[in-house]
Amino acid sequence: MAIKRYKQFINESQEVLDPSDFEGISSDIQKMIETTIENSDDATIKELTVKEFAEKYPNSPDMKIEGLVNDDQVYDFWLKYENEIDELLNKIKFFSESPDELNSLGTYKYIMTSTKRAITEIVGMLAK
Repeated sequence: MAIKRYKQFINESQEVLDPSDFEGISSDIQKMIETTIENSDDATIKELTVKEFAEKYPNSPDMKIEGLVNDDQVYDFWLKYENEIDELLNKIKFFSESPDELNSLGTYKYIMTSTKRAITEIVGMLAK
């Protein structure tokens, strides 16, 4: 899924997202990326910094963040950070896109899509 906002990490009003508004979730994702890099069997990933990993992440559909690979992990992440995820998605005007536009018909699928979008936005902030 192409993330159209990833390139600039800005919402519709051109306001830059402030990573400090999302310290809990971004800290957790950063730790997961560090673990991913540390535990990777791929030598090229093992050599990356968190910033480099974050820069490559949106253009590499095969890159996975350890702890956010399976839907049940993503769902648990959503449960833990529901309020921060909603705040972030509000700022990028995600909720103005219909579930049909997102190809996310059904509650569970919508939660997965929205949480994955929030994760991608946070990873984008880590790339800055």
